[in-house]
Amino acid sequence: MKACATPSFGASSRPSPRALRESTRGTEDARCGLMARRAATGKLAKYRSMRDFKVTAEPSGDRSPRGKGNSFVIQKHAARRLHYDFRLELDGVLLSWSVPKGPSLSPTEKRLAVRTEDHPLDYASFEGVIPQGQYGGGTVAVWDRGTWQPEDDPHEAMKKGRLTFTLDGEKLHGKWHLVRTRPQGKQEGWLLFKGRDDAANENVDIVEEEPRSVVTNRTIDQIAADSDRVWQSSKVAEPTAMEKRAARIAKAGKAAANEERDTNPRKNIHRNIQLANEAAKKARGKKTEPAAPPSASAASVAALVRQLPLGFQLTNLDKVLYPEQGITKAQLVAYFAVVADWMMPQLHDRPLTLVRCPEGRHKQCFFQKKILPGSPKSIHTVEIEEESGESVEYMRVKDMPGLVGLAQLGTLEIHTWGCHADKVERPDFMVFDLDPAPDVEWDRVALAAFEVRKRLNKLGIASWVKTTGGKGLHVCAPIKRTIDWERFKEFTKLFADTIAAEHPKQYTSNISKAARKGKIFVDYLRNGRNATFIAPYSPRAREGAPVATPITWEELAHGVDPLSFTTATVPLRLAKLKKDPWHGIEDADQAITAAAWRALGGKP
Repeated sequence: MKACATPSFGASSRPSPRALRESTRGTEDARCGLMARRAATGKLAKYRSMRDFKVTAEPSGDRSPRGKGNSFVIQKHAARRLHYDFRLELDGVLLSWSVPKGPSLSPTEKRLAVRTEDHPLDYASFEGVIPQGQYGGGTVAVWDRGTWQPEDDPHEAMKKGRLTFTLDGEKLHGKWHLVRTRPQGKQEGWLLFKGRDDAANENVDIVEEEPRSVVTNRTIDQIAADSDRVWQSSKVAEPTAMEKRAARIAKAGKAAANEERDTNPRKNIHRNIQLANEAAKKARGKKTEPAAPPSASAASVAALVRQLPLGFQLTNLDKVLYPEQGITKAQLVAYFAVVADWMMPQLHDRPLTLVRCPEGRHKQCFFQKKILPGSPKSIHTVEIEEESGESVEYMRVKDMPGLVGLAQLGTLEIHTWGCHADKVERPDFMVFDLDPAPDVEWDRVALAAFEVRKRLNKLGIASWVKTTGGKGLHVCAPIKRTIDWERFKEFTKLFADTIAAEHPKQYTSNISKAARKGKIFVDYLRNGRNATFIAPYSPRAREGAPVATPITWEELAHGVDPLSFTTATVPLRLAKLKKDPWHGIEDADQAITAAAWRALGGKP
């Protein structure tokens, strides 16, 4: 009797199409299939002995589908402790490891991986809640999936305790290593770590930045809320009755919270800003002539902001600055006071250019870069020599009173340089402004942002994203202060030109309006000396009082409406956030390297 062939991963030993056809025919195939299933059944004995399939919805493996032979899956598992289950298909089962900290893209980060029992192939699509009291009780998400390719014979590699392989998943790519180390109690201890290749990245925490399921795009918490549902498909989840009820409860709770009061002026502003903008919400989308009058709640906000410890007197607080919504100067001051803690880390000590509209956005507005007599003392200056040789006292702010001082001047937009006042000639913040033509849909802009992010990652540069208060997006990256403005702009131009050259139907790096039809302008010009970009959390002098808002990459992937971020909604958003959307940006330690220059065809 002929022996059954063992699946081969190596390209050199891959059977011909004819041989494959022959191998699938007749009783010989049936015999080999039966033997394979029996072998897998034996390997799954421990898995089955640990579970009661009358209680848990986990697959038993009795009808496990025939695998391709090279699938992999990583499941995020919130049991007693959060961990990541790393699984590789081999010989009809999923070899499994528990990785407490999850995978890292850094080749220097070796993550402990504890060998666990083999799992059935159909476990790869399991997503849901394992009941408490069952083995591994908790919530499971399919965090990544794809195919894997071992470098050598995987059976020999497992025996030797060193398995090198390539992953092609939705999140993980490139070369990886599993190396056996000292035992963890009665279980085998291994180390999982990234190989040194183009997919490696020292700056990106992949488990932090990509928390959602690749199957249903849900978080662990959302899956846990769906305790009555198990997912084993790629179908997107519809809200359950429980989710809808929870949303109603949250809405009611928010309304109740808005009725609370506090003696602290800043906290009081924070809690009452929704009331203060009630009239604005009712007027949203409606054009009113003359301007909508300020509401009684706006008057109460004026009384509150007068209590702020500013060091200067606020004036004309009833002046209407956004006539369509009836938003007053008092409400603008309140907005800046509320967002100051989030805004100042990105604004502190940067040279500024303002768009001032003292009589409101419907009247004459103007740009201002130099300090003028009579400005609040909380607004500081930095002397910068213009290209003309003229020395100009640019404005800068250091704290909340400085930010409110800008509002006192009727500032509706704050634009910043990409440098700090102490080293004006050394840029430290890179911005790519993705500016779509009028006929380009939002989804294309979002995809463009991800394209820029991916390319920056390959250059060793982590990036963050924000809306602009319009149709575009800004992809932003902090950079070490090692080069001057000329070289900084040169690098960003090379980057933009490369994208446009490789995808000429989608992108342009040409500022000409004629070149932009149907395309997205990858604007690198924000990275030149004297150029500015809209500051994070700055309002815009546009109808609706939209705000340039930092968001997470996860939010962008899930879908956002950029015009939903306004001076009325952003404070409420910030009150609910558990973490800064730009978490980690202040700690980023990255530079434009010689390798990055060469990758773009430039000279280091």
